[in-house]
This record gives sequence, C-alpha cells and structure tokens, in this order.
Amino acid sequence: GNRGYDGAGIARIILRWGFRTAVRIICGDLGVSDTQCGIKLMTLGAANTLYRDLNLRRWSHDVEVLYRAKILTMPVAEVPVKWEDKDGSKLVTSAGGAIGASIRMLLEIIQMRMEYALG
Repeated sequence: GNRGYDGAGIARIILRWGFRTAVRIICGDLGVSDTQCGIKLMTLGAANTLYRDLNLRRWSHDVEVLYRAKILTMPVAEVPVKWEDKDGSKLVTSAGGAIGASIRMLLEIIQMRMEYALG
C-alpha cells in the first residue's frame, strides 16, 4: 500500500521522505515508495518465504521483506490506500519519539543490508 501524504503533519512528512530516501540509497529500488505502510497483501507461499527467519523484527522489518522479494525476483506492486494518521501513534510514543525510532530503523536497515552483503 501507499499512504501518500494527505493529512500528515510536516514532521511526519519529513521523516517519511528521509526514511524513504535512505532505504533507496541502502537497498536500491524495492518496487514501492512507501515501505512502512502496514498493509501487505500476498499469497501464503510468498508470506512463508518472505517472513521466514527475518533478521529485523521491529519497525523496519517491512524493508527486509521487500528486500527479500527483490533478491528473489518476486513481483511487487503498490496501490494507494486510504490512511489517516492518528494521535497516539506507537512510533511517536516509543522511546526517543519518532526521531529516535527513525534513527534506530535506519541503523537496523544498514545492519540488515550488511548481513545480506556478507552472507
């Protein structure tokens, strides 16, 4: 899914843009612009393959799932979804807030990419 930016605050827009840019630099084109949209639709077989033994289990696991799809040449499509940001986001209320969580996610993705590169 792709949530777009409608209704998002400026801080969230900046964090989304920064994270998307970092993911593209670190992982290349994953076939979607919104890796963190919580809506993923796939067959059971694809899910079993992509989610088996993930290295990342927190906020950034979506990037690893999409990265696995890329290296396995599994087709990926992105469609717009109606999404409304709500106050009380778990990301915002996590330790360090949205900025702290974004930094942790970035570090996790760098580590994940290095693990795949080194085997």
